[in-house]
Amino acid sequence: MPENIGKILQEARRCKEISLQQVSQETKISREYLEALEKEEYDVFPAKVYVVSFIRSYARYLGLDAEAIVHAYKKEHSGRKDRMDLNPEFPIVVSRCGEGESLPGKGFAGFIFTRKSLIPFVLAVVVIVAAGLLAIFWLRLAMRQLSPQVKAGTGLATDIAQDISMVAEINDKTWLRVVGDGAVSFEGTLFPGENRKWVAKNGMIVRVGNVGGIRLYVNGEEVDTVSGSIGDVNEFVFTRLEGKDLIKIEQRRPAPEEKIEAVEDELQREDNK
Repeated sequence: MPENIGKILQEARRCKEISLQQVSQETKISREYLEALEKEEYDVFPAKVYVVSFIRSYARYLGLDAEAIVHAYKKEHSGRKDRMDLNPEFPIVVSRCGEGESLPGKGFAGFIFTRKSLIPFVLAVVVIVAAGLLAIFWLRLAMRQLSPQVKAGTGLATDIAQDISMVAEINDKTWLRVVGDGAVSFEGTLFPGENRKWVAKNGMIVRVGNVGGIRLYVNGEEVDTVSGSIGDVNEFVFTRLEGKDLIKIEQRRPAPEEKIEAVEDELQREDNK
């Protein structure tokens, strides 16, 4: 390849009918440096590394063999020393354009940064991320303190002003009996994936055959069913305290004869289906 690099770049640009101003806008290389490359006035650059970088970016933009042109430049100037040391204030252009993908409007993009300004930028990003993570941590902690889980047990109460609204989420086959305000609202077997909801004014009794296969929510607050006796029938009683915006939550075991009768009734219904 001829070693008249500036002429090669200039002729390629003129062949594509592209102005220096357009090249400067799309490569992020100043017009002054582009003119210096075409005139081979390399002394205007602070260091050789910038000449190599700009030649490579300019050649790629014009669709030329960038590496061959860079090699020709290095061969021609291999015996010369840089006029000055690397200037940290001088911008470096990093191009994402591939070989031959350099025509205007074809997605050429560049980034300009300086070494001196990069460190505080990175530190600022780290501080912002750390502050964001800390804020999220404290926010979650505050939400947990403001919305504690309702645990079932004798004498516990939750400050809920609405009617008693209970939602059951089923994750394993479970027998269930729900009595709201003295009337049986539901009695039967529920299967994984089912969600049911019941509402009562003053009281609700929920009898569960498999506490390990169900999650109960009273007015949006999860009830601790895990502490129940797994494998046995457990009973949860929700009662509105008179004159107060409180719902009393109790957990108890039904009498043995009640458990046997309930299970036998359910088995009999399944046999009759």
